[in-house]
Amino acid sequence: MIDRELLLQRRRELSYVSGRFMTEHLIRVHQLFEGDLTAAVVLATVAQHGVQRYYDEVARHSTEGFDRLVTDGAHVDHLRPCNALSVSTATGIPRETVRRKVRWLQRRGWLEIGPRGRISVVPRMADDFAEFDLETIERLHACSAAIQRVLDAPAGPNAAT
Repeated sequence: MIDRELLLQRRRELSYVSGRFMTEHLIRVHQLFEGDLTAAVVLATVAQHGVQRYYDEVARHSTEGFDRLVTDGAHVDHLRPCNALSVSTATGIPRETVRRKVRWLQRRGWLEIGPRGRISVVPRMADDFAEFDLETIERLHACSAAIQRVLDAPAGPNAAT
């Protein structure tokens, strides 16, 4: 647990360090989605919803590990599709906008629409995002290390309060 008082004392520097990561990440997402950040939010919401139960109930506790289970296809029966209404409710994006973004994402080959409007990610989506995800993890790790350096640094005489 991070000491909240320490966070408050170093908040300006921590805001800069974390803000730099977030800004660079949003720019990368903006580029990947051809300027459509709303489509990125819709895809991320569908993907997280689909995998959440499987990860929480099965993969996190498995000795095989998440990646191995997914590679072996053990996750398929546990994925939860969602619909435009649930994405709209979770994100605050109007339902018709969600539907338009879902169709755009379907044309890109990242989502599929099943019976009764059930929306789910397609298995190959992970491959399309592999390099982006690796770079994101590397950048997040570097940001985390920078945050830890700020938190570990001795307080100077002019520390913000």
